[in-house]
Amino acid sequence: MSLEAPPTAGSASATDVVAELRRRGVADVDDSTTTRALYSTDASLYRVVPQVVVRPREVDEVLAVLDASRATGVPVTSRGAGTSIAGNAVGTGIVVDFAKHLNRVHEVDAERRVARVDPGVVHAALQKVAAPQGLRFGPDPSTHTRCTIGGMIGNNACGNRALGYGRSSDNVAALDLATGTGERLVVGRDVTATSPTLDRLRDVVATDLATVRTELGRFGRQVSGYSLEHLLPERGFDVASFMAGSEGTLGVLLGATVDLVATPRHVHLVVLGYGSMAEAGDDVPTMLPHGPIACEGLGARIIEVYRAAKGAAGVPEYPRGGGFLYVELAGDDPAELAAQADRVVADSGALAHRHVTSVAEQAAFWRIREEGAGLASRIWDRPALSGWEDAAVPPASVGAYLRDFDALLQQHDLHGEPYGHLGDGCVHVRIDFPISEPGGPAGYRAFIEDAARLTASHGGSFSGEHGDGRARSELLPLMYSAPALALFRGVKHVLDPDDLLNPGVLVDPDPVPSAAPHGRGVPAPLPGVRALDADLRAQGKGWAA
Repeated sequence: MSLEAPPTAGSASATDVVAELRRRGVADVDDSTTTRALYSTDASLYRVVPQVVVRPREVDEVLAVLDASRATGVPVTSRGAGTSIAGNAVGTGIVVDFAKHLNRVHEVDAERRVARVDPGVVHAALQKVAAPQGLRFGPDPSTHTRCTIGGMIGNNACGNRALGYGRSSDNVAALDLATGTGERLVVGRDVTATSPTLDRLRDVVATDLATVRTELGRFGRQVSGYSLEHLLPERGFDVASFMAGSEGTLGVLLGATVDLVATPRHVHLVVLGYGSMAEAGDDVPTMLPHGPIACEGLGARIIEVYRAAKGAAGVPEYPRGGGFLYVELAGDDPAELAAQADRVVADSGALAHRHVTSVAEQAAFWRIREEGAGLASRIWDRPALSGWEDAAVPPASVGAYLRDFDALLQQHDLHGEPYGHLGDGCVHVRIDFPISEPGGPAGYRAFIEDAARLTASHGGSFSGEHGDGRARSELLPLMYSAPALALFRGVKHVLDPDDLLNPGVLVDPDPVPSAAPHGRGVPAPLPGVRALDADLRAQGKGWAA
């Protein structure tokens, strides 16, 4: 078997690409078999072998990569930590790893409450720098110890406390980016940017304002597709917020200025127990008027798996129930928070509850919630995998959606334990897809098509924070009208007319895997890396060769 992934139509060989990159002064270029194998996966089900991996040290090298991409016709995929669940961070051409070198916090301005960072800064590293000034970056995914700010912006990541602090798109002050044509743009709240490209982008949206106003931005976790609502005239044509969630398909992020929020002085956690996760979902609309900064859902099975793995001493006391809500309140006065927490309990339909004010005990509860994805993978006889990972519905529909979703799992003879950001309507789940069994990939496709229809019937979004990637982009016609999809194609043509930025995602998508799970022009794993593939499959991260 050849060691090089088959080039896409009109593209150059890996040898030619490496030569073009080095001719332009890009130093850290790697086309070795081992490196290409390592970068062929992220945290999703997909394996896509790149031709070359580049780890730029300076912004000028990123621009040089884009120039080489245009010269060779080889596409570019931006990558942070590789925590993508939807296959957004793997590609057949040049994979650009921002985490290796472009990982600095350049400035924290406490007065303006902003930080200026490289795309590859790890979320936890930014928090560490901001914390001495009583500040933090608001969104906080469970992968905060490794996910990068650039990756968070690319997927419009949210996390547990987006309910209180907003999504990544709500916390972007300014972006420094390069389009697929190589044009460098700085866009943001306090930036006056003029460019023919931005004029064309404005014109595309102006062709069908009615579709944007009625189909986009209907609820907070509508992350699927492009967030065109930010480009509406009444929203101030906010290009920076619009770019959040575009999954590296419209531009390459060179730097970002992000908002910071004050770290709360006091936090009061209320843990509510219900008969089931669906009943917990029913109570979400009752919780939201109390202004929590988080309203998270967790099932009893995940807690029991944690107990079995870590021991009973590591599990705090939960109230009675089969499903739970974590309702977190924040403020300056502990007495006021306690009174607010009492009102939460009084208004809830919970079977039982606990007030948790100890910082150490709160951390123990959150540790179990943050490890939910890994724990949910080990509940069933077969390993549970990502694949239909983070659908979202309007919060008022969460309970009904959970019941219908459970019925759908039973219909397909599958199992999954939902958890996630129920206060935002975002439901995470790992499902025991029999991928390696005969008919497994086709069965996987049949399920996610039905799941997409179900989510759309509840007015929901196929992605609530992880992006559509290779997992869901082909399904977007089940959620959006033909005019909305035409708008997506229009903005893609303006910012990346040659389809060089993360092709196969969102616009002109690769097919969701069925009989041929390796995707567009992608070979089986490279020779010598089958042990790696076995390890990844054991973690639910790889396809069978």
